Amino acid sequence: MDAVQPLFFINILVGFTLALCLAYVAWGRERELSVWALAFALYPVSFLLFGFRAYLPEWVPIIVANSCLAVMFALFSEGLKRFYALPLPWWIIWGLTPVAILGFVLLQHDFDARNNFGALLTVYHSVVAIYMVQSGLREQQSPGRWIIYLAVMFSSLSFLTRAIFMVTGKGSMVAFVEPGVPQTILLSLGMVWLIMFAIGLLVSYKERAEREILRLALQDPLTQLGNRRALHERLQMAFDGSHRDGHHGAFIVLDLDCFKELNDTHGHALGDQLLVEVAYRLKDCVNDGDTVVRLGGDEFVLLVLALDHDKTRALRMAQTIAHRAREKLQQPYSLQKSDSGQSRIQYTLSVSIGGDLFQGHGKSREDLFRNADSAMYMAKEAGRNCVVFHGDMRMVMSGVA
Repeated sequence: MDAVQPLFFINILVGFTLALCLAYVAWGRERELSVWALAFALYPVSFLLFGFRAYLPEWVPIIVANSCLAVMFALFSEGLKRFYALPLPWWIIWGLTPVAILGFVLLQHDFDARNNFGALLTVYHSVVAIYMVQSGLREQQSPGRWIIYLAVMFSSLSFLTRAIFMVTGKGSMVAFVEPGVPQTILLSLGMVWLIMFAIGLLVSYKERAEREILRLALQDPLTQLGNRRALHERLQMAFDGSHRDGHHGAFIVLDLDCFKELNDTHGHALGDQLLVEVAYRLKDCVNDGDTVVRLGGDEFVLLVLALDHDKTRALRMAQTIAHRAREKLQQPYSLQKSDSGQSRIQYTLSVSIGGDLFQGHGKSREDLFRNADSAMYMAKEAGRNCVVFHGDMRMVMSGVA
């Protein structure tokens, strides 16, 4: 047991503890973490074999332990690929793994060649890992991703340093299988980056869960559009943007005419299908920077930005958008009546639309809601299938202004 240094035991304990923690979090929640849990489990297994090499057949720590490390590096790369959703071919991550295992088998009696071979493998996986974490940071920056980035850079630096010593013939200076200062440094560095990596993972998945909770809180579950809360937040941003650039924006309320009749006649399932299709069509009517919201029931809102500095021209542009939405929603809908998919009905509807313009912070949210609702009810009172804007009583009916 004298050959087994305390840091070996500490690394083994830390590795298994982190693996168990990640496995617990992954169970029934974040299945993606199971890849990381397996990678963290292979780390202490390899150290266990290295630490007790004096009591095992010579080939076991050489082949099995090194193979565990090779698979561990591939699993780390696979986890990074999934976490960052990168379109890397599978062979970039896993292609060298069977080659690595075969190489350790063939080089088990050649210490220097085996160390050089292992060093090249770690260099390769370090380069792949650095590429992925840098790609992930370019896509999105967060505390969790930064911790993962630092952990990968830290581990890669230690592996690259060791590889340089190996290929330059100074491998004895950093041989971690022999007790001494180099072993202490390498084992300590390995433990630090492993803990950093685990912390970064847990923080990142916590951030992802919080983003998903926020997304659900701001989203209508049926149509996947924004909800009333999302509209309030988006309106504040629209007011700020309009104040900066001086453009007018439009707040347009749409109410489906006689929607209740569809639900009463054919059931809520068909009504839900219709609402989903309406949401798709409305998104096609506006630009990417605009917002489509379902307020509830059969009522929707278009928040259109950056129309024009001139109010008259902005009003014409907003009316054009509202008219386009009205025409698109009037096109027939093919709705499935049964689960078999054999029975479908063709359904058409009309829509009453009311709107109001805003510029900067001149109007409050309450003003916009009240004015647009008032205009929309005027459209209904005029016989439905109309577009009315607050302050402009001209109506668009059946495409005629």
